[in-house]
Amino acid sequence: MSDLKKKFSRKEWKDCCGKGCKKCKIAQTYIGVYGKKKGLDKLNEDRAVMQSKKASSKKKSS
Repeated sequence: MSDLKKKFSRKEWKDCCGKGCKKCKIAQTYIGVYGKKKGLDKLNEDRAVMQSKKASSKKKSS
């Protein structure tokens, strides 16, 4: 996991599709730091982690 995932809010992660679109600030940051191929791979890994955290936090509060 990269430290970049901590730089973005949960709302920003929720809006990210993980495809590397030009309008996504998260995707463009990952591509800028790691390059296109490796950046998208890391983006999708971190995106999965952030979404699983959100799902597990909902289960705890129920």
